[in-house]
Amino acid sequence: MRAVLIGLMAVASFALIEGLFHTLRYFRERRQDELKRRLQSLGSGTSETTSLLRKGNLSANPAIDAVLRAFPLAERTEAMLEQAEVQVTVARLFAIAGGAGLVGAVLGLMSNMGYILALVLGPLGAVVPFMYVAFMRDRRNHKLSEQLPDALDMMARSLRAGHALSSSFKLVAAEMPSPINTEFARAFEEQNLGMPFERAIAQMTKRAPANRDLKIFAVSVIVQKETGGNLVEIIEKIAETIRARYRFYGKLRTLTAEGRMSSYILAALPILTAIFIAFTNPEYTRLLITDPIGHMAVAYAAVTWLVGLLWMRSMMKVDA
Repeated sequence: MRAVLIGLMAVASFALIEGLFHTLRYFRERRQDELKRRLQSLGSGTSETTSLLRKGNLSANPAIDAVLRAFPLAERTEAMLEQAEVQVTVARLFAIAGGAGLVGAVLGLMSNMGYILALVLGPLGAVVPFMYVAFMRDRRNHKLSEQLPDALDMMARSLRAGHALSSSFKLVAAEMPSPINTEFARAFEEQNLGMPFERAIAQMTKRAPANRDLKIFAVSVIVQKETGGNLVEIIEKIAETIRARYRFYGKLRTLTAEGRMSSYILAALPILTAIFIAFTNPEYTRLLITDPIGHMAVAYAAVTWLVGLLWMRSMMKVDA
């Protein structure tokens, strides 16, 4: 057992060093990649070298694509992949989820707990790919909100210089980083292909349905085009409002950082301890599964763990 722990620590240390290396490399090369992208856009007249639109197929195989279209879950998964900007098809995501679930079930069967752990690790492994897509969607949504104030300032300067609203969209697509440039480039290209400009702006909100800042911008632009008004002033006010709200939430996260980290540690501690004991001394945990009193103890522990976690989260929640 000692040799296994040493091996795990060595692998973890190697992974940590590798992660730090790639993180430093990413921050060092990000500025160079951004400069190269902007120079390419100026030289070619386009803001992106790749296609702006995701392929609408659910699978590369036409037969599998036709079968998946009969299931509403596949359509919802395709929409989630588009919102997350993850470049995989629905069929491939399902295959990855099935493979991860199979690996989890096999690992559970290889352990001392047998079918019990396999029934836990199998579904958990199948859910992990979807959790990753959801995480990438939330991450992209957060980056859109962070980049939107700068994009709105750029639009306001373009409008003050006498450019049309569509030209300001093209400027944002050429000058801003991803993902905000992709959204504005899609809207610009859609209205170039004949779609009404109001509908092209509304389509931006459908690709980021949880982004309230983008919805406020889209509604403001659509209402201004129908009723009139000072669009430059509206855009500047929206940008300032978004920045003020982010300053408030940043300060709030700083004040609640200690409580959040405490909740994460306290929530993970019993789970990690149970997993460690299950592998190091399975006889201790076997009674929790085979004995009726053990079932009651596990149920009580799970309920109190969940109540405690919700209680700590409610203590950190601030109504704004």
